[in-house]
Amino acid sequence: MNYDSISPIDSRYREEAEPLAKYMTESALAEQRVKVELAYLGLLVKLGVAPKRAVPKVPVSMERLKELEAELGHDVKAVEVFIRESLKDAGAPELGPYVHLGLTSEDTNSLAFAVMLQAAFDEVMIPAYSGLSTKLSLIAKENASTPMLARTHGRPAIPTTFGKEVAVFAVRIAERVSLLRRTRPMAKFSGAVGTYASFSLLGERDWRTTLKQFVGSMGVDAAPYSTQVVPGERLSDTLHYVMNINQLMISLSRDLWLYQTLDYIHFARPGKVSSSTMPQKVNPVDVENAEGQAEISNSLLHLIAYRLQMTRMQRDLSDSVIRRMVGQALAHSLVASSRLAGSLRSMVVETARMARDLADHPEVYGEAEQLTMRLKGDEKGYEKVKSMFDKGRFSQSSSKGIGQYLGAAPQMARECPRIVSELLGTRA
Repeated sequence: MNYDSISPIDSRYREEAEPLAKYMTESALAEQRVKVELAYLGLLVKLGVAPKRAVPKVPVSMERLKELEAELGHDVKAVEVFIRESLKDAGAPELGPYVHLGLTSEDTNSLAFAVMLQAAFDEVMIPAYSGLSTKLSLIAKENASTPMLARTHGRPAIPTTFGKEVAVFAVRIAERVSLLRRTRPMAKFSGAVGTYASFSLLGERDWRTTLKQFVGSMGVDAAPYSTQVVPGERLSDTLHYVMNINQLMISLSRDLWLYQTLDYIHFARPGKVSSSTMPQKVNPVDVENAEGQAEISNSLLHLIAYRLQMTRMQRDLSDSVIRRMVGQALAHSLVASSRLAGSLRSMVVETARMARDLADHPEVYGEAEQLTMRLKGDEKGYEKVKSMFDKGRFSQSSSKGIGQYLGAAPQMARECPRIVSELLGTRA
């Protein structure tokens, strides 16, 4: 852990954000740029543009790359020169002139970033979100028949079950994850302003099709039309799904926070301190942390998702610094997911407290009462029940046959793991 980092993601929360380091750091970007350039060089060899010989592997040296960047003032040009040096050292200097041939920096950057982003979602973000949804679905099933007083506008409404209310979040998150999984990043590989002009000098060929296939071979989609910059809509769509999931995590955090204020649940923290002065306190610190992390993530993602759709004419560099913040935004979301998952593992459901609270509010059966009266032909059923309630004389009487008035809530909660599994594409 680096205690001198400005960002808490690289210090305080580094352990939880660590899985993203393989994909969303400066060194990860450099590694991927080199891979893209070497893969493209291999394509030129295959097509007969470059000399027929094997493309050597090139170990990445961040120290040398940064030296070249400081000297040249251009990060992608530094990658190009670094690869040429490495090819010479590997005994393949004849390939040097063909490194980055016909490309503009954004061809390399957009493809490297898209591949990194796809891997980050496949290997880190989607598993984290899926795990959270799955855990919620199991809690829902476990508490499928746990009666709980529902509140609308903060006031007692009608009975529900704790399992059904948790199931709502499980399914909503799983649905967003399923959409996120189906959305692939997009890259452009079309030259200085998207016209493929430079490639036309490399030989007679359908370069648009060839390069589309090349980009596809890297696991991402090729933009059919672009300027020097890849269109931002696909990335915006992807980040909006993350924002949706963040919003759901914020809402879940707030509901769990409110449930613990009602003593419906509590979070066990054996051996941990919640207050420096009040030893009896057991605070929902991880739930609160998750809420804040998701809010920070969304504040960054909102800027990125909309700003990267715009550029001045064919290119300006303002997008570069903004795109570099995607990793930071995802890291905050990952920490939020981690903190929520930890809270759920430590959560204790106070079923007896829920039952007592429900018993203390017999008025919540007023809906059942007025419906029963109207079904018996009394068109003033609603007004009569409301009048009884207004006068403080309401008592559950004619609706005794309705049981706990839970409707389909238990069944919905029991079905939740299956529905979540189907959405996530996993086996229940």
